[in-house]
Amino acid sequence: MRYKVEHGGQTRVIDVVRRGAGWGVRIDGGPEVAWSGARLGPAEWRLGSENVAAVHRIAVEGDQWVAQAGGGFAGGTVADPRAGVALAAAAGQGAVKAAMPGMVARVLVAPGDRVLAGQVLLVVEAMKMENEFKSKVGGVVRELHVAAGQTVTANALLVTLDLG
Repeated sequence: MRYKVEHGGQTRVIDVVRRGAGWGVRIDGGPEVAWSGARLGPAEWRLGSENVAAVHRIAVEGDQWVAQAGGGFAGGTVADPRAGVALAAAAGQGAVKAAMPGMVARVLVAPGDRVLAGQVLLVVEAMKMENEFKSKVGGVVRELHVAAGQTVTANALLVTLDLG
């Protein structure tokens, strides 16, 4: 999962990949660091690493995050998770992918529908929030890869568009 967070006026990109009982974390494309830990709540974790002596406590509430490490605190803003929707254009086609795991709450288009840039294609419920997935370009819905009620993983293909 990719997160964009703001801290001290700077935007950072954090990639998190599940690795067995822990996670691999990469900040701004740097080297991956292995973390272990435990989930303390719906959006709160305690993390530790072989390379970092301190135990970190990270919590997210709404669009704000806070981290505690070694007696110090840091915090900032979490970018809208819907901004992580990937639209890959290749050979005149667009692929709309899930930015996070969740459940498809509503599908608002069907194959053959013409859509406009910015039009909501479907809604995915994740972490008790409804996230609208919008088309970044105009085109025609070629294929739906999900249905209402279906669970999806991060980066799952949701909709394929023919661009133009």
